[in-house]
Amino acid sequence: MNPSYFRIKLPEEDAVKRLCKEMEGKPFIEKVETTSDKIVQVSLNDQGNWKGSVLYAYEKNGWTIFEDISGSYFSIPANTWLEFAHSEDLIVAGYNDADISGEFIEIKNGKIIKEYLEIMDYPEENINNGSSEYDINNWTDIADYIDSDDLAFSETGTIYIF
Repeated sequence: MNPSYFRIKLPEEDAVKRLCKEMEGKPFIEKVETTSDKIVQVSLNDQGNWKGSVLYAYEKNGWTIFEDISGSYFSIPANTWLEFAHSEDLIVAGYNDADISGEFIEIKNGKIIKEYLEIMDYPEENINNGSSEYDINNWTDIADYIDSDDLAFSETGTIYIF
């Protein structure tokens, strides 16, 4: 498994506008309203390849959650996420149990409070800075966090392809 997402405390429309401006630097090329069981189907081209960087987005409790379907948002530096977040709260969380890697970034009030990156094959890249209310000290802590996050799933949402 390799679930990965980032969530920002903004309405979806504002979060998508900021994503296009700050992270991608361009507008999305396709937007598709869909259900969770059709995410992959609408994200692949006729040859079975991703149409681009694919995010599945939905809004819950004032947060916009972007599930990273194509794996394009792993290992982005915390300072880049801080530029995206501005002063809004942001959490980035993801792991891959096949290659033993995990990432967790938490930003509150315009400050990086936790930055964690673990990549088993590249231990020189590992980072563990700051502290959070969430006890994140290895990739399995990230898996536990994601599995218990009530915001991290929706039956319906929007696919954005960049």
